Amino acid sequence: MIGIIQKVLIDLLHDTGGEELVANVLSEAGVPADVTYRIDQNYSDDEFNRLLSASAVITGLSVGELSALYAKAFLDRAKVLFPRFFEMSSSSEEFLMRQATIHAVMASGLKTQDERKAVTDKFSAERIRPGFVRVTYRSANKLKDLYIALAHEVAAIYDEKIQVQCDETGENEYCFELKWQAPFGLKPSDHLADAS
Repeated sequence: MIGIIQKVLIDLLHDTGGEELVANVLSEAGVPADVTYRIDQNYSDDEFNRLLSASAVITGLSVGELSALYAKAFLDRAKVLFPRFFEMSSSSEEFLMRQATIHAVMASGLKTQDERKAVTDKFSAERIRPGFVRVTYRSANKLKDLYIALAHEVAAIYDEKIQVQCDETGENEYCFELKWQAPFGLKPSDHLADAS
């Protein structure tokens, strides 16, 4: 897992509760207190899951609540690090259709091809029709709540709303059906104008 994932979580904990909260979560997760995550290195997937679980235990928040907070923090960081990803998309549908490519670009700095492949193989997206995208997620991490939170947060960036349906389609594989309230490129107000 690319280190930016862990770094954003640690920074979120630090911003919320300072060094004490970070230290408590690291201890609960069994992660060394002096750990430093780099955004261009790969780290254990299991370690992130332990950090997320430990964050829930220490803060008393559910994984869903943590995922929502994390999604906003992650996208705020991504807008600074990768502004072009947001600029080149005129809607959340466009952005989420590019998500697999974005994921691959973020993995491009990893040292080995096996590490890069492990990241790039996690996502694929298919537009079924305007306003309806199907995303396949393959990972033993099973971070479906986090993907759902990220999808909703991306929609909010573009002042849009989506519905997300998630089904487990195989061992460590999920299918997300993303449906927008208005077709691609149109705002709800455009539909009202068309109907009048």
